[in-house]
Amino acid sequence: MRNQILQFPEQLSKGVELAKSVKIDKTYEKVILCGMGGSIIAGEMLLFWQEATGMSPMFYIHRDYDLPLWVSKNDLVVCISWSGNTQETLSCYEAAVKSDIKVVSITTDGKLAKLSQKHKTQLVLIPDKNLPPRIGVGYMTAALFQLVGLGEVISKISPDMDKTEIEGKKLAEKINEKSTPLLYSSYKWRIIPRLWKVLFNENDKIHAFWNYFPAMAHNELEGFGDEESRTKFYPILFKDTDDDPRQNKNIDTAIAILDKIEYNYGIVNLSPIDNALETILNSYILGLWTTYYLAQKLGVNPEKIELIEEYKKLKSSA
Repeated sequence: MRNQILQFPEQLSKGVELAKSVKIDKTYEKVILCGMGGSIIAGEMLLFWQEATGMSPMFYIHRDYDLPLWVSKNDLVVCISWSGNTQETLSCYEAAVKSDIKVVSITTDGKLAKLSQKHKTQLVLIPDKNLPPRIGVGYMTAALFQLVGLGEVISKISPDMDKTEIEGKKLAEKINEKSTPLLYSSYKWRIIPRLWKVLFNENDKIHAFWNYFPAMAHNELEGFGDEESRTKFYPILFKDTDDDPRQNKNIDTAIAILDKIEYNYGIVNLSPIDNALETILNSYILGLWTTYYLAQKLGVNPEKIELIEEYKKLKSSA
């Protein structure tokens, strides 16, 4: 997996190139991004960018079967499935075709690719299908941004692979093998702990939970008062020095309480970069490194997701 993570920057440039052949012929009122699991992380990146910049049209993520009733022919549907066989996403694609709604697909293969070719709908075909979806996020994010006219935003990003690997390995060493990670950030950066939760789940086969400030300090903070919890949980706090000073005060106050009760925790400093998307992608790569090295520490294979695969097989055969 290490070599796969190191190829992340190449995925960004290749993803942009792969999507250049797909032309969006008009401006749509709304764009509905359909996908599940690691495949929809690209959509979460796009929603973060929209919130940070106020760009239009409005983007919506749909993690379910079919399409919401409010989707119309004035909207664009983008179906993202790394394997191309995700039932929920295939259902969204078929609903769009049935209702004569413009649909574009991003996939490596599978039924989604075949349906796109059958119905002659636009398709971004990613070649490196042997990667786990969570490792192929660079491809999908770059392709999606290019589709909506933001390829230049991706092209300016240059992830710091050496720095993130060193920091990820150090952080993994600090996490106790029996601890459950608790992940916190300010509201602005809430996508980061949410994505790290997924990486701990899939790469390390452990539970992890996330929240954001100020909500965390209004309820969840009280749970740290249980002395037994100190060996059960390992908080990781993501902090941006350029964030809202009120939010940083929230985080600093929580850290002061953790220090007072002698609670072990980790801090991830988010590098202040003009391109907020680069901060997100660097943080995601840091999460990949952290969970990769923690997997080695735990003695688990970060690439296999046996229970999820069993779930999919049972669901398909039911």
